[in-house]
Parts: sequence; C-alpha cells; structure tokens
Amino acid sequence: MMTNEKFDLVVEIEENKAPPEFDEYMAIEKLEDKLKNYDSRFYIKESEFYNVFLVELLETNINAALKLAETSLKKNFDVVPIELVVSSKPEIILKNIINISKNKIKDGETFTIKCNIRGTRYIKSKEKFMDSIYKELEKTKGQPDETRPDWIIHIEVVGEHTGISVVKRK
Repeated sequence: MMTNEKFDLVVEIEENKAPPEFDEYMAIEKLEDKLKNYDSRFYIKESEFYNVFLVELLETNINAALKLAETSLKKNFDVVPIELVVSSKPEIILKNIINISKNKIKDGETFTIKCNIRGTRYIKSKEKFMDSIYKELEKTKGQPDETRPDWIIHIEVVGEHTGISVVKRK
C-alpha cells in the first residue's frame, strides 16, 4: 500500500541553467532562500531522482503555488505547480486528468500537455501514454493546440507519485 504523498511544487534544477559547481546541497539552500522570501512555511523533500525536489507549502492552494512558480525561482529551476498528487498508475493519472479538465476547460478552449516521466515502473512508453491522454481528452470539450493553448496540463511523474495540474496559460 502506497503512502499518501503530498507536494505543491515539483522543482528541478535544469542542467543548462545551473552553473557547473551548483550541486544538490547548494540547490536546496538557494531554493530555501527563495521560498523564505515568499513564505516561511514550507518543506523541501528530496526525491529519488537527481536534482528533483518536491516542495510542500504548509498553508497553500493552487493559486499560491502558481504565483510562486512565476517568481525568480525560474532563473535556476524548472518549477511546476501541482494541484493533485495521485499514484503513478496510468489509469489513475488519466482518470484524474479527465476529472480536473472537465471542470476547467470549456467548449472550444484549447490545451496542451507537458509531461515529465521520472522512473519507468508504471509507464513504459511516454509516447503511448501521451497518445492515450490526448485521445481521451479529445472526447471532451477541449481541442489540442501545441502553439497557443488556453490551458496547460502538467503531468509530473516522480517514481510512485504523480503531480497533476491544469492551469490557464499566461
């Protein structure tokens, strides 16, 4: 039985953005400093994947996570706000994406999917996984659009847990 994981942000050090001497310990310190400027109540968790951290904001909602993702953190990190954390089983991810999307994406609005898969225990082929999501979403009200979508569906697979968010493109 999997424990119920919670996180509000997936933060990854992008290799091309970080200076060569920037290691995980320095990254955590920098991340802590940036987060303290925003809110002093947070918890940074190291994941099992190199340079990937999970941040739990102790008193937050998706709007606070979105605002934080748009701060100066973007200089050294790839920051993705998370709305819901689920098991990394493809059928569970798909079901939850459909449920969230139905409540947000209106008739005629467009979407794109951004997906990072870390670990291959549950999802063996990213292409097949993405195809199945697009096929199911095309049955709903939205239309795919890779260039200027109204909505961005984020899927962040981090081992046994997956963070999902459906956010308006800015």
